[in-house]
Amino acid sequence: MASERLTLDQLRSAIEEGSIDTVRVCIADHYGMLRGRRLVGEVFAADPQGLQAYCDGALIWDVHCDIFETTDYSNFRTGYPDVFARPDLPSLIRCGWSPGSTLVMTEVLTPHGERSPLDPRGLLRIFADKIQPGPIAASLELRAGEGALTAGWNGDEAPAFAQRWREGIELSGIALERVAWDSDRAVLRAELEPAAPLVAADQLVAVRSAAREIGLVDGLTVTAMPLVDESQRPARMLLEAAQPLSAEATARLNDMALLCRPLPLDWVGAEPLTSGAELAASPQASPYLAIAALVSAIGAPPAATAEQAPSGYSEAADQFDAATWTREWFGEMFVHDTLELARREATMRRDAASDLGKLSDWDIERYGEVG
Repeated sequence: MASERLTLDQLRSAIEEGSIDTVRVCIADHYGMLRGRRLVGEVFAADPQGLQAYCDGALIWDVHCDIFETTDYSNFRTGYPDVFARPDLPSLIRCGWSPGSTLVMTEVLTPHGERSPLDPRGLLRIFADKIQPGPIAASLELRAGEGALTAGWNGDEAPAFAQRWREGIELSGIALERVAWDSDRAVLRAELEPAAPLVAADQLVAVRSAAREIGLVDGLTVTAMPLVDESQRPARMLLEAAQPLSAEATARLNDMALLCRPLPLDWVGAEPLTSGAELAASPQASPYLAIAALVSAIGAPPAATAEQAPSGYSEAADQFDAATWTREWFGEMFVHDTLELARREATMRRDAASDLGKLSDWDIERYGEVG
């Protein structure tokens, strides 16, 4: 079954009929979290490509939406100017998990009308258009339990939640292979039908948002934070290209491991990054950046910096920094500010956690409620 996008004519008809009353106009931050505003349906329909202004700090803030001053893109010296988000109408879908709502992603532009260099979705669009790697098969695993990073649900809560999640996804027009509950790992898993890179990323963001919203409504905890028990395999976001990864592509992915596992917690008990054509990213990673990493690794001619995958978070940041080819592809400002964000997290964790190789109370406090 092919994914079914909502056309502008269908949206206008649904608004007139009263079945849709809200359009969520969204940008995605560095972790793929949706940010934006809700517009009354009639207001959006009257100017469907009208620009929406957002503070540019939203593209580089941390997991708690805190802004810091060492980034080049957004700081007190720049004055935190607005960026302008233009709806990308082919991305319009129903929010099947939230009756009456629709969602549209955007192109993020500078005040001069240029693409924002920190917009993850814009980067993926450029890479996908340049390389045309074919469809990406994607699946998403989320932790589920009674509290942040805790053991799994009991009784019928998980199967019932998985069914509501499936129904919400399918009502959004997103094509699913299956939805499953792994009781041994306390993991919910949604497998999507292969799709073009940008579509696959949009769908992963919507699927993750649906799980969180359904959980909040039901009073249940669902998190993209990847770890429950250090003895268990972490939850993952699995991405598979149409062709096997060459040794050169795998090495280039090693250079970009930081984009695929962007938080210190992602490296506690982590599995190998790649296998065959498959990339095992963190479910907390931005789908746009993780797929951009996969696509650029397939199509980038430059040689990788190192053959080995990094063994930890700080090493992943150092390897991303040392890979000069990533600056050619992602841009100097994106690389610099991504590193500033990562090194800030690494410093905070090093100052707070006595054993960097294990899950700590600090990890649970900082990450458990925001995923």
